[in-house]
Amino acid sequence: MKSPATQQPSYLATQLLTCLATICLSIAVAACSRATSTGSPAIRLTDTAVEVTGLSTDTLNALTSAHYSDDQWQQVFRVAVSKDAPPMLGSYAVSDGIVRFTPAFPLDAGRQYDVAFDAARIPGAPSGSSPVTATVGRPAEHTEPSTVITQIYPTADSVPANVLRMYIEFSAPMGRKSGVEYIKLLDEQGKEVPGAVLPLDYEFWSPDHTRFTVFFDPGRVKQGILPNRQMGRAFKPGEMVTLVVSHEWRDEHGLPLKDDYRRTFHVTAPDERPLDPSQWRIAAPAASSREPVVVTFSKTLDHSLLMRAVGIRRDGNAVAGDVQVGEGEASWRFTPRDAWRAGTYQLFALQDLEDIAGNQVGRAFEVDNFDTVDKDPDPKAVTLPFVVR
Repeated sequence: MKSPATQQPSYLATQLLTCLATICLSIAVAACSRATSTGSPAIRLTDTAVEVTGLSTDTLNALTSAHYSDDQWQQVFRVAVSKDAPPMLGSYAVSDGIVRFTPAFPLDAGRQYDVAFDAARIPGAPSGSSPVTATVGRPAEHTEPSTVITQIYPTADSVPANVLRMYIEFSAPMGRKSGVEYIKLLDEQGKEVPGAVLPLDYEFWSPDHTRFTVFFDPGRVKQGILPNRQMGRAFKPGEMVTLVVSHEWRDEHGLPLKDDYRRTFHVTAPDERPLDPSQWRIAAPAASSREPVVVTFSKTLDHSLLMRAVGIRRDGNAVAGDVQVGEGEASWRFTPRDAWRAGTYQLFALQDLEDIAGNQVGRAFEVDNFDTVDKDPDPKAVTLPFVVR
């Protein structure tokens, strides 16, 4: 057996190697730590969010302790459909070394989004940070445009000079972006009428995104208001105007419309008369049949309101059936689910029924001061009786 003296060099060598290994491991860990905290910032798109990676530990800590509002977050981390567009709505979070933006609505396939992250705007973050920018997007699920405009209401060829709104219907769901920037009104010379469409950021879509409401600026429609005094009405009586919808408007797949759409209207004198139910004509059906009751109006009414603000009652109860709006939105047809029984029925129209110039039953838009708000949860209605024999 070897003596302790003989074992000494081997023991010392082992200890030395162990110390060297420990030092190397410490250096490697420190190097990895520095790489994680000072790596190059990068922007990436995941299935549900836009993320920024590679930020320093100091930057991440500064963001975590900042408790930013949404407006403050948007100054640091901005996601938008273009550089000039407002920031998208969504939520922000910092976790696992990543800064994450989750949009309020899913990103449209086929659309590109501009992303910018500026750490220099974060109090307490390391100085000298440069903004990081990128363009991200999901691949298009479809590649050929196929969505078209199927109808514009009113369907009549003429509109009064004080027309208040129109509806655009599409063959398929559209994207969530507002369509105001894609809509123009042209005069007889083909020049754009400035300020015709109300420039609202709010998206006036139907729930399925196949119907968009175009509002013409009521400040120009209603007389005595500053925009009207300065520019007058966008629609001039006796002239022809053309509503143009650009094909660049994107559908739910991020694809443009198949074609531009143009619709020309003849402009008539302004309509400043309230709705007068005494001028409505009701053609009653025969008992024991399922023939429709047909109501003819004295002028064009609002298509959307005709679908939901008019109905039939008997003994205070609504009659079930199907509604169809006639040509030019000047008539209304109701086909009952069950055969008519002989007796008296009531045609009812809710108080908010309007024509295309905003005139309601007994109240003209032109004389409405906008200071009377009906807070009754059960809106008032006008009723007209008819007899089924």
